[in-house]
Amino acid sequence: MSFGVPQIAILLGTLNAAILLVSLTFLPPRFRKPARYLGGFILGYTLYLFNWMIFPQIGYHYDVSIPWIPSLYFLPAFAYYFAKSIQITTKNAETKEWYYLLPGTLDSVFQAAKWIYVRKTIGTYVFPLNDKTEFFIYEGIGLIFSAFCISKIYKMIRNLSYKQGVTYVFYRHAFYFLIFVFARWIIMYSIDLFRPEWLTFTIQFSFWLMDLCFFLFLGYKSLITPNMYSTRLLSIDQLKPALQDESTKLISLLRDQELYLNPNLSRRDLSEKMQISEIKVSGILNDQLNTTFYGVINELRVEKAKRLLRKGLSKQLTLEGIAKESGFKSRTTFYKFFKRNTGMTPSEFLQTYEAQRADPTCKPA
Repeated sequence: MSFGVPQIAILLGTLNAAILLVSLTFLPPRFRKPARYLGGFILGYTLYLFNWMIFPQIGYHYDVSIPWIPSLYFLPAFAYYFAKSIQITTKNAETKEWYYLLPGTLDSVFQAAKWIYVRKTIGTYVFPLNDKTEFFIYEGIGLIFSAFCISKIYKMIRNLSYKQGVTYVFYRHAFYFLIFVFARWIIMYSIDLFRPEWLTFTIQFSFWLMDLCFFLFLGYKSLITPNMYSTRLLSIDQLKPALQDESTKLISLLRDQELYLNPNLSRRDLSEKMQISEIKVSGILNDQLNTTFYGVINELRVEKAKRLLRKGLSKQLTLEGIAKESGFKSRTTFYKFFKRNTGMTPSEFLQTYEAQRADPTCKPA
């Protein structure tokens, strides 16, 4: 038995996905749930490729029936759970829609029963989807279920009120890629149904490898920067209605006294102002506001900079001056966090704002 480049690529991808899934489980608790869903999706995708690329080789070589790993119907569910979990702001929130796992569970039972039957009756190697009719039914159900889950994910994204910064942009692009994969799946399914001679293995493998690379990239982004990519960061104004007394006091203190304008402000300074420990301050920020000390400070500084730009101070001050007036130590830091929070550079923000003033139909900044 010998494996070629495609089989080796899938083997390495599956091993990589398994390592990624294990690594994601060691993230802090507030990031762990979305990270696990994402890791499960990536591993499920590689196992689905395993069904097509690895098991047939093993089964044919040793003349044994290999069970089909039922991962296809779990993929839309994991994608939906992941999209759902990145909107959760409290660590105890649970995903209630257990029935999204029903197609995958039924598929697992069916595949297990079928494997036992084949082992007892035929006894020789049989590819699980060798029958063309069964294959098209199996893939067709997957397409229908995926379309349902994608429509639900789209509805969630469309209804988000927080649509600024790299976090939203990142997930939006990930969703676009998911749409691309789904559309390509429909096209390949139709070609295989009506013109199977057009669908070569090289084309299929190229798309599979592209998908795998993107999903692994998404997973490692989630692992390396979980605060940005494993949970949706809400703006302070959106979180305010749901804040508890301590977090309300913290935000009010920062805003009313404009403590954030001090470029050297530290967590200790804030704890002394609130007369609580630094650990308690971190707990309020992490558990109640779902952010970090520098996350909330820099968001307030960006709000201040936006107000200064709207007032036309850019005509009196340089952008470096506005950065210092907003509490930033340097122009570089100012640019970095301004673009992260707004999705635009200060100059682009100003141009958009001035265009909106001149033409009310323009998108406001």
